[in-house]
Amino acid sequence: MNKKIISIFVSMLLCVTVFSVTGAMNVEKTVNMKTQSATTDIVWFDDFDNYTLYQFLDGTPDDGGWKGWDDSPAVGATVTGNQSLSSPHSVDIVGPTDLVHEYSGYSSGIWTFIAWVYVPGDTVGNSYFILLSYYAEDNPGANSKWAVQMWFDPVLEIVTVDDGDELDLITDQWVEIRVEIDLGADWHQVFYDGLMLYEKAWTAGPFNQGDGLLDIAAVDLFANSATSVYYDDLSLEGEAGEDPDLFCEGDLHFGNVSAGATLTDSFTVKNVGGGLLDWKITDEPSWGTWTFDPESGDDLPPATPVTVQVTVVAPKEKEDWVSTITVTNMENPDDTCTIDVSMTTPVPVSQPSLFLQFLERLIQRFPVLEMIFSHLLG
Repeated sequence: MNKKIISIFVSMLLCVTVFSVTGAMNVEKTVNMKTQSATTDIVWFDDFDNYTLYQFLDGTPDDGGWKGWDDSPAVGATVTGNQSLSSPHSVDIVGPTDLVHEYSGYSSGIWTFIAWVYVPGDTVGNSYFILLSYYAEDNPGANSKWAVQMWFDPVLEIVTVDDGDELDLITDQWVEIRVEIDLGADWHQVFYDGLMLYEKAWTAGPFNQGDGLLDIAAVDLFANSATSVYYDDLSLEGEAGEDPDLFCEGDLHFGNVSAGATLTDSFTVKNVGGGLLDWKITDEPSWGTWTFDPESGDDLPPATPVTVQVTVVAPKEKEDWVSTITVTNMENPDDTCTIDVSMTTPVPVSQPSLFLQFLERLIQRFPVLEMIFSHLLG
């Protein structure tokens, strides 16, 4: 993005008009999604000043919860004094750095995540700021879920996201990134230097795939092989909702199975609100024989998921079976979640003929016949 060169004379003539238009735009862009109450708390804060200079944050006990992506020490980050918003330290995100900090229990309510970033004017490469609604390090085979993915492009001189929204990149000074998150409404807004970059559903994902979770799971500071970008004074502030809120995760897709087979799988029930949740499985497929352990629960606190073990005896008829399992918040019947279920049962295996059954019993009684038949059949 090339900067426009405007003469002083033209600027003076247009000053009033430009101020009026841009002022109105900035007012619209900087309106917060919701005003938090005075009881909100800073539940997490890190200014990197409690670490030693040049300490490498790679997941050891003294690293304040910071670690490399997928718990890899090789992609940690160094505490530096080259730049700082609050003296004396910040963190240097450079080269292979992919620095992660996880969070737990932030699955409801209204939250504000703030990070201050310093992009040097001679930065080379695109560096990323990321928030995740699910971080899959401890769940092999699962996929992490991105909620916010913005990056700094020094060539185009913009800060941008996958949807294409962009603002002018500010270099050689500290700039606030602020993310306003309303998990109850499934909505968030991202601000850069006080201007709104974009807003949409928290669970939408960068490409609007819509597979995110109502949870603040982790922040990821990703260098993407770029030169140094610095972060300081990161914080998470807010409060959880007062009422319990039911959320289910998982599905039961068994594929092709034998008629009458006994199958097992599981799904998860969570309270993503406040208070204590009473829940129960209130509907199950009309085909097959289903068992759930547990099939209900009382006083489930937030951020403490329950794994429901499922056992089903497949139907004997040939069919493509599709249905759902319904879980209900017993204190709010309108608060439900569903688990998708599917399986396919083939044609049952035919029984052996009477002659073969007789032959099998004869060989069991006279084992020598098996040797004779084997010899005759070569």
